[in-house]
Amino acid sequence: MVRVIVWTKQADDDMEQIVDYWSSISENSVRLQTQRIFEKIDLIFMFPQNGRVVPEMGHPNIREHIVGHYRLVYYIASEQRIDILMVHNAARPLEMNDFN
Repeated sequence: MVRVIVWTKQADDDMEQIVDYWSSISENSVRLQTQRIFEKIDLIFMFPQNGRVVPEMGHPNIREHIVGHYRLVYYIASEQRIDILMVHNAARPLEMNDFN
């Protein structure tokens, strides 16, 4: 079975902000943070059902993994497709309007 990961614009923008923030601290910090996120995406690719259902949504196909300071939120669109919805700062509450 072929499976693809699709990044939404929101997730892409979130990653850009994460890279900008951690780059201002150190090259090592940005490398570590992005490596952790992409390792978790590899896990999601292999085992999409492993993430917990996002409590604020309650939808069985909208799931998340906590990665350091971030909530990696994704949508299982089908057996073949997973959409990365956002990489949300876990210190901030997740609100419905965060889902574009």
